[in-house]
Amino acid sequence: MKRLLPLIFLLPASAHETDDSSSDLLYGVEVLTGYRSEYIDRGFKLADGLLEVQLGAEVALSNDWILDFGAWYGTETGSGSFDQTSAFLGLRFEADTWQTGLDLAYNSYSDLIFQDGLQVGPYFDWFFGDDWRVGTAVEYDSGADGWYGKVEAEWSKPTGEDSYLSLLGGLSATSDFYSQSGGNDGFARLSWTYQINRHVALTPFIGTSIAMDSNRSNRVFGGLWFAVNF
Repeated sequence: MKRLLPLIFLLPASAHETDDSSSDLLYGVEVLTGYRSEYIDRGFKLADGLLEVQLGAEVALSNDWILDFGAWYGTETGSGSFDQTSAFLGLRFEADTWQTGLDLAYNSYSDLIFQDGLQVGPYFDWFFGDDWRVGTAVEYDSGADGWYGKVEAEWSKPTGEDSYLSLLGGLSATSDFYSQSGGNDGFARLSWTYQINRHVALTPFIGTSIAMDSNRSNRVFGGLWFAVNF
């Protein structure tokens, strides 16, 4: 669940420190805009040609605890009239080789495919060296009145001083999630991020969702994210 767009380079790269010398509060604010040829959410196709924007922020409450929050909006540019508005809030604990957290989001949809509701659930990530992350997450969606869970692995590697390549892949499952239970989909995304300067980054990407049931089609999509922090 978490946010719908990644926070590409908030804490610590673009963190600010308060002027109060007695406080070590760090924060970062980021605006992301993007386009996707298809919008796939948890294995379900919701829109063709989606334009999206997200405002997100992270605050370091201590050396170990991070609070993140923000809002996201997406609108369909194709033949449909899909719109989605979301707000999210998350709290996570960071250690040297792992992190865990709890996320809460509210989603409002103009389409009847998904119903308005809350998403809430925990997640856990392990980090292996500088290149690998393995994670798992589970969430309850009140709009679906069901559960969604996933396991995923992500590999990333610098391709220069100002860029890096990332490959994400995983499997998901559901329980009573819009009448779906069992294996849900296999998913993957390949992205390349170029940091134009310390405040601006571009990320083109391609991805896929491979359905595990006969009611949905396999999907391939691409897009571009543009991020600015201040």
